[in-house]
Amino acid sequence: MHYHDGRFLNDQMLVLYVFNMLQRHKNNSQGNYFYKSDNFLGRNPPTVEQLQDQMRQGDFSYLGKLKYLATNIRGCDSFWRGKTSELESWIDYHIGRGHGPPTHFITLSCAENWWPDLRRIMVDLERQAGNHTHAQKLLDNDFGAMCSSAKRYNLFVNDFFMKRSKVFLDTVVKNALGIKHYWARVEFAPGRGQIHLHLLGIGRNKSYLYDFYRARTEEEKAKIMEKYATSVLDMTSDVDVDEAHKTDTSADSVSPLKSRFCESVCHQEDARMLCQECMIHKCDNYCLGDNLQCKCRQCRFDYGKETKYGKADTEGRELLDNSIITVDRRGIEHFRLIRTKSRKVVQHSKSLLQSWRGNCDVQLLIYRSHPDKPDITEIENVCKYVVAYASKKNHTTKEEKEAIQNIILR
Repeated sequence: MHYHDGRFLNDQMLVLYVFNMLQRHKNNSQGNYFYKSDNFLGRNPPTVEQLQDQMRQGDFSYLGKLKYLATNIRGCDSFWRGKTSELESWIDYHIGRGHGPPTHFITLSCAENWWPDLRRIMVDLERQAGNHTHAQKLLDNDFGAMCSSAKRYNLFVNDFFMKRSKVFLDTVVKNALGIKHYWARVEFAPGRGQIHLHLLGIGRNKSYLYDFYRARTEEEKAKIMEKYATSVLDMTSDVDVDEAHKTDTSADSVSPLKSRFCESVCHQEDARMLCQECMIHKCDNYCLGDNLQCKCRQCRFDYGKETKYGKADTEGRELLDNSIITVDRRGIEHFRLIRTKSRKVVQHSKSLLQSWRGNCDVQLLIYRSHPDKPDITEIENVCKYVVAYASKKNHTTKEEKEAIQNIILR
């Protein structure tokens, strides 16, 4: 796939074929062990008739072994349940070691059509492939040419994103934001294939958690959260932006996404322009859903309700003179900072945004119990909330069991 002129990567069918064969080979190898090992079925596996008799007698041990085998097969129900179990085990481990529950939930998206370092890599790849005219367009900041190259060399884009993320997490996230431990998972946006990363972090500074627990009123708790969010994480949602702003993709545009943080002249204006480019929520079918029976759909991220089906003209979040703690429709508590200038700005960390140079969301997770003795129910709610983003919906164990059982008994 990494051949210098990109001949294999450019053949989309070959890419799909190669990775499909790799996955099939892995599945077959594991399946071969499944049948040969005496710990599973052994060399004399039962016939379909024997399995049917076992199930009629209430013996479902074969189904349990099949589900265990499927844990390593990407995309199946057992695979996603295994990933969810890994996250829960990670949380349990750190609570047991006294590190406390996870306190930050961060999402980092890829700005593959803008980052200058990635553009430089695309120029080299196009030159090696003999596409000198296309390489010159990249040097001339042609946005369409960059989109084309990023799509053609998506494997290199993903490699670049992973390396950039690793360095970013070990420097900015750990040192600047004070996140000591983290669990991260890569995902691809449905329909678009854009790579992004979900991160669950445990902060080094836990003093605000004790202050939050001891606070008597909701106003006091919100003030404690506000102090930590603004002083430690550099968070804000009070930015003066043009909500109707449209990204300029011309070669002579002055988009901050084209430059590195070290090249910015005014850090304050750089943060505002980045927010205007990356952190304005615009409702679409992703957040509104596609329910034709609803006359006016409501944004699942609490940015309001449209006036007519299909218009997606939500009004945004309510303006706030004080920070508050609110509860969404799913019963999950969220911390909201002061918002007096824009209803569409996504609450974010300015330091995180300016260093990452792309869409990045950060949320503080709220716990009502004592930091040293977190309530199990609260931990489970956090797991469900994070898994809804970082994992995939899957059938329940009962549904999967019934599906396999129906195949065997058919």
